[in-house]
Order: sequence, then C-alpha cells, then structure tokens
Amino acid sequence: MSNRQLKLGDAIAWLAKLLHIPHCASCERRRVILNEIQTAGVKETLRRLKDCCN
Repeated sequence: MSNRQLKLGDAIAWLAKLLHIPHCASCERRRVILNEIQTAGVKETLRRLKDCCN
C-alpha cells in the first residue's frame, strides 16, 4: 500500500475533469490553496479562497 496522500485540491481538480468542467487560472490557484489546507488550517484556507479570484 502506498503512503501517498490524496490532497483536497487534487481531488476536486480530478472530479472537475471527470465532469468536463473547463480548467482556468482560477482553478489552479484554488487547487494550490486547497492542497495546503493541512499546513495552513481551515480558517486561513477559507481566507485565502475568499481572496483567490480577485
């Protein structure tokens, strides 16, 4: 079994691709922010998400 951890941003990106939702620069910024949720914490992640597409 692999020690590889599935990151939230990657999971959402995979699901969007599966559903044929187009990828854009905003999607990439959200993916990176969501992948850092473990180190940044939920409160900081939500703050970053609020400001990511402005």
